[in-house]
Amino acid sequence: MDNEPCEELEVPTAFLNGITIGISTEIDKEKLSVSAIDAISEVSDSRLGLPNQTSQCSTCGAKNLKSCEGHFGFIKFPYTIQHPYFLSEVAKILNKICPGCKSIRKDLLVKGADSVYRKQQPRGCKYCVGKSEFWYPRMKFKVSTKELSRKTAIIVEMVEKPAKKFHKRLAEDYWNFVIIRDAQQEESCKKEKKMVLSPSQVHYLLKDVDQGFIEKFVSKKDSIFLNCFPVTPNSHRVTEITHRFSSGRRLMFDARTRAYKKMVDFRGNAHELSSLVYDCLKISKLHLDKSSNNDYGEMQQNKGNDVSSSSGLRWIKDVVLGKRNDHCFRMVVTGDPNIKLSEIGIPCHIAERLQISEHLNSWNRERLNACCSLRLLEKGKIHVRRNGCLIFVHRIDALQVGDVIFRPLSDGDIILINRPPSIHQHSLIALSVKVLPVSSVVTINPLCCSPFRGDFDGDCLHGYVPQSVDARVELTELVALDRQLINQQSGRNLLSLSHDSLTAAHLVMEDGVYLSLVEMQQLQMFCPYRTLSPPIVEASSLGSGIWTGKQLFSMLLPPDFEFSFPSKGVYISKGELISSEGSSWLRDNDGNLFQSLIEHFQGKTLDFLYVAQEVLCEWLSMRGLSVSLSDLYLSADSCSRSIMMDEIFYGLQEAEQTCNFKQLMVDSCQDFLIGVGDNENTMAFDVERMCYEKQGSAALSQASVDSFKQVFWDIQNLVYKYASTDNALMAMFKAGSKGNLLKLVQQSMCLGVQHSLAPLSFRFPHKLSCEAWNCLKADAAAGFAKSYIPYAVVENSFLTGLNPLECFVNSVTSRDSSFSDNADLPGTLNRRLSFFMRDLYTAYDGTVRNAYGNQLIQFSYDIEEDMVTRRDGTGGHPVGSLSACAISEAAYSALDQPISLLETSPLLNLKNILECGSKKSYADQTMSLYLSKKLETRRHGFEYGALEVKNHLECLNFSDIVSTVMIIYTPQTSKKTHFSPWICHFHVCKEIVKRRRLRVHSIIDSLYKQCNLAKTESKINLPSMHISSKDCSSTNTQKEYSDTSCITVAIVENSERFSIQLETIQNSVIPFLLKTVIKGFLEIKKVDILWKDLPKASKSHDSSCGELYLRVFMSRVCRRSSLWSILMNECLQIMDMIDWTRSHPDNINSFCLAYGIDAGLLCFLNDLESAISDTGKIILPEHLLILANSLSYTGEFVGLNAKGLAKQRGNASVSSPFMQACFSNPGVCFIKAAKEGVVDNLQGSIDALAWGKVPSVGTGGHFDLIYSGEGQELAKPVDVYNLLSTTVPSKQHFKVDLCNDQGLKSENCGDQFANTFGGSSTKGLDKLQISRELLRRVLTLNDIQNLDRKLRNILYKYPIDHTLSESDTETLMLALYFHPRSAEKIGAGPQKIKVTNHPEHQNTRCFSVERADGTIEDFSYHKCVSGALEIIAPGRVDWYRSKCLRFGSGGGKGFKSRSSLQYGSC
Repeated sequence: MDNEPCEELEVPTAFLNGITIGISTEIDKEKLSVSAIDAISEVSDSRLGLPNQTSQCSTCGAKNLKSCEGHFGFIKFPYTIQHPYFLSEVAKILNKICPGCKSIRKDLLVKGADSVYRKQQPRGCKYCVGKSEFWYPRMKFKVSTKELSRKTAIIVEMVEKPAKKFHKRLAEDYWNFVIIRDAQQEESCKKEKKMVLSPSQVHYLLKDVDQGFIEKFVSKKDSIFLNCFPVTPNSHRVTEITHRFSSGRRLMFDARTRAYKKMVDFRGNAHELSSLVYDCLKISKLHLDKSSNNDYGEMQQNKGNDVSSSSGLRWIKDVVLGKRNDHCFRMVVTGDPNIKLSEIGIPCHIAERLQISEHLNSWNRERLNACCSLRLLEKGKIHVRRNGCLIFVHRIDALQVGDVIFRPLSDGDIILINRPPSIHQHSLIALSVKVLPVSSVVTINPLCCSPFRGDFDGDCLHGYVPQSVDARVELTELVALDRQLINQQSGRNLLSLSHDSLTAAHLVMEDGVYLSLVEMQQLQMFCPYRTLSPPIVEASSLGSGIWTGKQLFSMLLPPDFEFSFPSKGVYISKGELISSEGSSWLRDNDGNLFQSLIEHFQGKTLDFLYVAQEVLCEWLSMRGLSVSLSDLYLSADSCSRSIMMDEIFYGLQEAEQTCNFKQLMVDSCQDFLIGVGDNENTMAFDVERMCYEKQGSAALSQASVDSFKQVFWDIQNLVYKYASTDNALMAMFKAGSKGNLLKLVQQSMCLGVQHSLAPLSFRFPHKLSCEAWNCLKADAAAGFAKSYIPYAVVENSFLTGLNPLECFVNSVTSRDSSFSDNADLPGTLNRRLSFFMRDLYTAYDGTVRNAYGNQLIQFSYDIEEDMVTRRDGTGGHPVGSLSACAISEAAYSALDQPISLLETSPLLNLKNILECGSKKSYADQTMSLYLSKKLETRRHGFEYGALEVKNHLECLNFSDIVSTVMIIYTPQTSKKTHFSPWICHFHVCKEIVKRRRLRVHSIIDSLYKQCNLAKTESKINLPSMHISSKDCSSTNTQKEYSDTSCITVAIVENSERFSIQLETIQNSVIPFLLKTVIKGFLEIKKVDILWKDLPKASKSHDSSCGELYLRVFMSRVCRRSSLWSILMNECLQIMDMIDWTRSHPDNINSFCLAYGIDAGLLCFLNDLESAISDTGKIILPEHLLILANSLSYTGEFVGLNAKGLAKQRGNASVSSPFMQACFSNPGVCFIKAAKEGVVDNLQGSIDALAWGKVPSVGTGGHFDLIYSGEGQELAKPVDVYNLLSTTVPSKQHFKVDLCNDQGLKSENCGDQFANTFGGSSTKGLDKLQISRELLRRVLTLNDIQNLDRKLRNILYKYPIDHTLSESDTETLMLALYFHPRSAEKIGAGPQKIKVTNHPEHQNTRCFSVERADGTIEDFSYHKCVSGALEIIAPGRVDWYRSKCLRFGSGGGKGFKSRSSLQYGSC
C-alpha cells in the first residue's frame, strides 16, 4: 500500500442501470473535447493528456497516467462528408423514394401504415410515371466498390435497358434530380449510365424526405453526415519509451495518430476526405487482425467465424474485462504435509506487503493499534479511510472508531486461492493464512493438489485478499475447503489420500504387516482416537505386544464408524477394520471410505485426512520405500526373467497371427484365400504384402491394432506373475498413487504395437532392421507417392535397448502429431459454455432462470424428488456456471486421448454434439437406423438384415452397373416403325447385377419409367425410345465383354424426313439414361454399415460389446423438413427389420422436426451422456439437463457458437450487445448496436463485473422484499460502532496476535528491519503513543546492533552534501524516532536527509535533515541507537557509549571523548 495516493478524485456517485450505445453527434464530440485540433502539432498536444513532451497534462495538471486518463479533442472538417457506417442505410433509403418528387415508393406502403405518407404523395412525376416522349429509366443506388471511391460514396446507375420496339432516347434532364455542378465532385465521377454522388448531393436528396421515414433505417438523422472527427487521448495512441543508454525519453505514435495528422493537414475534395476517415475508422483494436485490408462489410460477412480470428477479443479481455488491484499475488507452490488442509503458508515478507482492510472498533482496537504502531515507525504516517475518504494519520491517538485500517496479513486471515485455468468449481478455494519464515514460495498440504489439478513441479497459485467483510463472509461460507467436501461435478468426495499416504495405506493393510510396541508408541502420538489392544501378546513380557497394520488403520477411524465395501470385501464395524482387499475403496470410486465419512461426520473429515496423512507417512518413513533400477527388471532372478521374455516372444507371435487372421476377413484381402502359387516364397510374400496393405488402409490398420491389443493384454498381465513382492513400482501401481501398467510394460518387457495417429508419406517394414529399411526405401523410390498409416511391432523394451529403426518408429508414432491442431478446443468450449450458461441461477421459487430477461429455463433444478440437495435452497445458486465448468473439465480430460485416424475422438465427438449440427451443410444430413431385435433369432441375422436394408435403400444409378457405352450405326431393316440408325449399346456387368439382386427386365422397366416421368412431369423433350435386351455382336466377339450383358436403346423417328442427330444422342439421351435410378431411392445418396460400441457403463460380460447399425446419407434433392418422413416412406417394405424406437435423424434439429422438442431433448441428453462417458469423466445428470435446456429453451436447439447465442437473444427479444461483443467480433457488435441506438440494461454477470455492479447470481441474486407497514414502527437508527463500544467490557482479556509476533525476529536492518521493526525512546516516541512493551516484543538486541552497523555504512557511503536514497532515507527516519529530541529535530517535517560535515568539526561527518520550512538541523545517529538501547537493553547503554568514546567513531555530534568529537546539547 506504499504507492497508494493520498488524494482521491472526487467523482459523482450513482447507481448504474444500463448503457446506451450510439453514434456521437457533432454536439457530443464538442462537449466531450477540451479543444479543437487545428494544427498537426496539436494532435499529441499536452492538453490531450499524458504522455507528452512536457510530462504534464495541461488540462488537469496531472504528472502520471494513474491520475489522468487523458482528454479528447476534435478536428473540424472543411465540409460535410458521409459517415462510412451509414452508407448502406442511405442507399436503402434512396432506393425506397422517388429521386424527383421524394415520395415513398408503393412497395413500402403496407396495410396499417401511417396515412401521412399517402397524403404527402403527389400524383406522380416524370421519374415515377415515366409517361413522356423521352426515356426516364429506373435507377439504383448502391455503395461504391473498392476500385471506385474505396467504398466511401454512393453510386447511382441505370438498371433498365431501352426496349427495341420503343425508340426513345435518354432525357437530357435525366440527371437533374441532383446538383449537376458540385465543387466537391470530380469530372470522372459522372458517366453516361453511372454517377458517383458527392456528400452534398446526397444531402440534397435526403433534405425533403420525411424524418419519420428516415428513422425507420437510421436512429438519428444527424449521424448520417460528419462535420468533425474526435481525437482520442494521448494515452490511447502515444507510447513513451525510455532509452537504455540515455536519460532522454522518446514518444512513439501509432497509425491512428498519423491518420489524425493527415486529416488536420488535409487539402482535397470530399471523396478523398471520406477515404481518410474511412481508413482511420478501420484502425481499431476491436477489429480483425488485418484490419488495414478489411472493411466493415467484410467484417460483417466474417462475423460467424471462430472467435480466435478476432484480435479485438484480446483487447476486450485485457482492457475492458480485466481488473487490476494491489491485493493479489502469484507464486510457485510447494508441498508441506505439516500444514493443515485448510491452511496455506505465506512467506512473512509477502504477508507484510499484502494489506487487508478492517474496521476499527473496541473489540479489535488493541490489536490494530499494535499493527498501526509498527507502520508509524516505518513510514511516519499511515493512511486510513474515514467516511469514504482516504486520509493520513500521524498519531495513534488520532484513530477513531469506524476507521478502515489497512493491516498486513496475519495468521487466520482468509484468502481466495486458484490455479488457472479455473475450469471447474473447486479450483477456487478459500484457505486460512499461516505466515511462515520462508522466502519465495507458498505451501499447501499435498492432499489439496487434486482440486487444483496441480503438483509441485513449478506450478503457480494465484491468491486474492478480500477487502470487505461481505467478501470474507462469502469466502468462509461458500468456497472454504470444509464447504466443498463433495465434488459438485460427480457427486463424489473431493479429497482423499494420495501419493505417499495412499501407498502407505495400501502397504500397511497387507497381510503380514506387524508393529512393535516402540513403533506403536511413536505413531500413537498422532492418533486422535483410542488405542486398540494388541492381538498378539508376548508371554515373556506382559507390557509388550504386536499390533497388525489393520489395527493401525483402525486407530485413525472414529469409534462409532460403520462402513462396508462388499465388492472388495471391506467391512468396518465400530471403527475397527475387520477385513479388506486392495486399496480401491480408498480412491475415487462410488461409495468409497471418505465419501461415507463426509456423510456421517461432515466437518471432521479434514481432520481425519490430516491425521491419517501424518500417521501413514510416518509409518512409511519408518518402513522405508525406494525405487531403483532393479524394480524395472521385475523378476527376482535372471532365470525367471529369461522365462518371462520367452513368454513375451511367443505372445507377440500369437498377436501377429491374430492380426493377420483379422486382416484376411476383409474383402480387399480375399485374393489371399484363393492362393498365389505353390512356391516356397509364398508365405514370405504374403507377410510383406499384408504389411503393405495394412499400412495403406485406415480400416485395416484399425482392425490390426484392435486385434493386437486383445492379445497384448495377456502379455501385460505377466507383470503380476513375475514381479517380486517387494517391487516398489508395483506397490505404487497397485495402490493407485502413481504409475501406469502400460508404461511399466514398455520399460521392462516390450514396447508392443506402434501406430501413427496421422497419415505419413512412408511406411515401416515388417521386420524392424536397418537392412529391411534400406530395401523399403529402394522399393519406394521406384514407385509413386502414397499416404500411409505407419504400423509396426517393437519387440524390445527401453530396458534392453532399441535399435536405430525401433527408436525412429517409437519417436514417429508417439509424437501425437494431430493433437496440436485441437489443443485449444477445450478452452474454446469452456469459453462458449460460460457465455451460454454463466447467467443461469436457481430462483426462490425453485425454478432455473436466466438473468437476461428473467427467462424460465427449467422448472426445477433437482431432477429427482428424493434427491439429497447440495444447496441451501435460498435461491441465487449459480447452477449454470457449475454445469459449464463440469462439462468443460470433461473436455479438458479428453486431451489425454489424442485425435487419431484410427479411433473416434471423444473430444471431437463432444464438440459436434454441442454444436447441434449448426455447421453441417444441407447435403451432409444423415440418419441412423438400428436393426430390430427380432433378427437375433436367426444366425447372423443382424449381418443379413443390415445388407438387406442397405440393398433396399441405397441409390443405384444405371451408370453404376454399366461398364461400356457404345453407339453403333445399324441401318433399319423393318418398315413398321422407323428407328434411327444410331443404336445405343449399354454393357451391364453381370456380377454387379447378381450381387444387387437385379434382373434385366427390371432395369428396362426402370428406364421406361424414367422416360415417361421426364415427359409428363419434368416436361423434358425426349424422343421416343425402344429399350430391349438381346445378344450383342460386340460382346460375342470380344473376350473382355464375356461377363456383361447388353441393353440396346433405339430412337424412334416420327418420319423419314425427321432424323435424330448423333450429337443429340451423345449429349442428351445417353447422360439422361445413365442418371436413371434402377434400384433404391434418389433421395438416398449412400448407406454405410457401421459398428457402434456400447457405452462403457453398460458393457457386461454376458452381452455383446456393441451392435451393427446403418447410417443413411440423404441427397440434396429433398427438403430438410421432410427428410425423416421420406426415409420412413421408403422403408415401408422393410419396416419390420428396423427398430424405429431407436432410429433417428443424426441432426438434433431434424430430430425435433420429426418427433418434437421433448423427444429431441431426450435424444440430446442420451448423446451427451455417451460423449461424456467416452471422456472418462462422471458428471451429475442435473448438469447435463441444464445444458440441454439452455440450448433449447426457445423451442429449438441452437449451436454453441456466436450465431446460436445471437439467435437465442433475438427470439427472446433480449438486447445484450455488450455481452455479445465480449463473446465474438466486438467491433462488428458495437458498431451494429451503435447504429441502432441499442440500450443494454447490463443484466448479465459479465456486464455487472465489467461495469462495477453486483452480479445478479449468488448472493447478489434477484429477490422481492414484501413488507407491510401497518402496525409497525421503525426503530431509531443506531450507530453500530458506538453500539460495539458501549457493549465491550472495560477490561478486555484476549491475546493480541500480530503478523510480526510469530517468533519471526528480524536479523537485518534497513528494509527487512523496517518490516518487523518498532521502537520508542523515552522522549522521542511519546508523540506516537507507542508502548515500551510492544517494542520489547518485536525487537531484539541483535536488531539494534544491525541498525548501528547500517547507519554507519550509510554515513560513509555517500559523498559530502549528497542526498540519501529513498530506502536509506526511510532507515534514517526510522532511527530518528529514537532520538531523545526527535520532535525538535523533525520540526515541521522532514523533506530530505544529507551527509554533511559538522559545522564545528569540519573533519567529522554527520547527518542533516532539511525540513519542510527550509530550516536545517543536524543530528547524531549514536544518540538514536542509544535511545533504542534504553528501551530494548538498558544495561547495554553504558557499554555502547564507552565504545563510541573508546573508538572515537563519527556520526556527527556524539559523546565526549579525547578526540575531536564533542558531546553537545543535540
